[in-house]
Amino acid sequence: MRVGVLCLLWLSVAAFAVADEDAASPHHMIGPDGQAEMEKCSLCHNEDMSLQRSKVETCTLCHAVTVHSGANEHLRADAAAVAKRVPAPKEGQPTLPLTEDGRIYCGTCHVFHDPAISQEKTAPSAWVPASTGLPEAVRGSIKKRWESVAATHGESRVDAKFTNKGTQRLRLPVDDGSLCRHCHEYAK
Repeated sequence: MRVGVLCLLWLSVAAFAVADEDAASPHHMIGPDGQAEMEKCSLCHNEDMSLQRSKVETCTLCHAVTVHSGANEHLRADAAAVAKRVPAPKEGQPTLPLTEDGRIYCGTCHVFHDPAISQEKTAPSAWVPASTGLPEAVRGSIKKRWESVAATHGESRVDAKFTNKGTQRLRLPVDDGSLCRHCHEYAK
């Protein structure tokens, strides 16, 4: 029950970060001419295509860790706990990549390269949490938390907002719970 509620909370706000659907996003690597825009790679990669930073730091350079409920718990999970939860890839299922030391990071659930280049599959349709019930209650409590943090730092407005577009950049669908169940129903 607790895992289900945590997954629901996580899912209800997972898509609130400002959508990266504009053409300027480094996640969109195909230009209007249909060719790869290699200069976007240099935002994260060195010339030899190695990452400039760790996987977590690469994501958090632009995206806040706290953009959705559950992010901190997943990022704090140690490698032994992750190994018990994340199943070995099976044919036909997406691989959930981990950090070099076997931990979860943003790219475990989110597809970060342009699928047109990486050939990775993404969720078949964009998903936005419902605007009623528990998801709306979670949104409301997060907005209050943001306002409190902003006030603590002398800011009068909060720039963070929930998306109304949703995201397809997930390795598994969330609307049916597949993403959460992939790990939370699996145990070695």
